[in-house]
Amino acid sequence: MSILTIALDTLNNPNNPDHIQGRADAYDAIHDGHPLDALEARLEWMDDPRFGGTTYSAAYLSGYRAQITDWRAYDYARRVAITHNAWEAAR
Repeated sequence: MSILTIALDTLNNPNNPDHIQGRADAYDAIHDGHPLDALEARLEWMDDPRFGGTTYSAAYLSGYRAQITDWRAYDYARRVAITHNAWEAAR
């Protein structure tokens, strides 16, 4: 196991309050109707220390990123299911 893997395991800790807050904020934004592309742009902005006066912790950013990744996977699975169901119906 490399140091990078250990660091990622530490940041991806679902018991870390910052990680949980990052996931929750991204979840709320998604349910408020913000597109995933906008959330990814916001994540880039939050991750860039040159912008904004707020510094986000690495665990917060990890949680935010994890929520976006989960929703991307959900959207992909939903599209595959719709395509497959249409294919099944057309057979």
